[in-house]
Amino acid sequence: MFQKSLYFWSIFLIISTFCYPAFAQNLNKHEWVAGKVVLTTGETLSGALSYFYNKEIIQVKGADGFTRAFSPVNVSYFQGFNEKKQVLQIFKPFKWSPNPDVPGFKTPAFFEVVTEGKYTLVKRTAFVIRNLDPVPMYASLGRYYEPYSTNETLHSGKNYQITRLHSYYVLTPENEIINLRNPKKDLENLYQDKASSMKAYIRDKKLSYKNPVALTHVVQYFNHL
Repeated sequence: MFQKSLYFWSIFLIISTFCYPAFAQNLNKHEWVAGKVVLTTGETLSGALSYFYNKEIIQVKGADGFTRAFSPVNVSYFQGFNEKKQVLQIFKPFKWSPNPDVPGFKTPAFFEVVTEGKYTLVKRTAFVIRNLDPVPMYASLGRYYEPYSTNETLHSGKNYQITRLHSYYVLTPENEIINLRNPKKDLENLYQDKASSMKAYIRDKKLSYKNPVALTHVVQYFNHL
């Protein structure tokens, strides 16, 4: 009995060791069957896209079969059609401070454009594995969870859940990226003389800063004023 148990766990560890890196690698990229990359030179490349979150690299595979990779400094924007959601996703590079403790250090990175205007709402996405069920929509510090379904599993137990973790930011007219760690407070700091109109709109529409869709409506209305 002991030998059978030992054999089972040995097999489990071997599978986990070899499968987990591939599993994690798949979570670190997003793919589109068709899309385009517009370079800073003005050149446009079309084909299948692969965006590597952890490396800030966008790859495009052209009709000739060749794959080319670009970093944010070489790209004006790229876009791909999300067939599952039936939406066009657009990503643009902006300089930001990934470490809030070192605001002076800025590096270019890709952000997905949520709604564009004088103040542009953008977001960055990461995949996380949680053992909570159900997963709440609002996490903390301006981050929002979105369930993600996959056919791949780490093990047969399925006592975990894979989710997308979206972090939202606002691009100001001065090209500054503001991390919405506290969406209500951070956006209210921008309202200034439009504060009364914004608060009335949010109250009348019963919008919550803890809802990403409502957050989009808030920024859109702010740009409208």
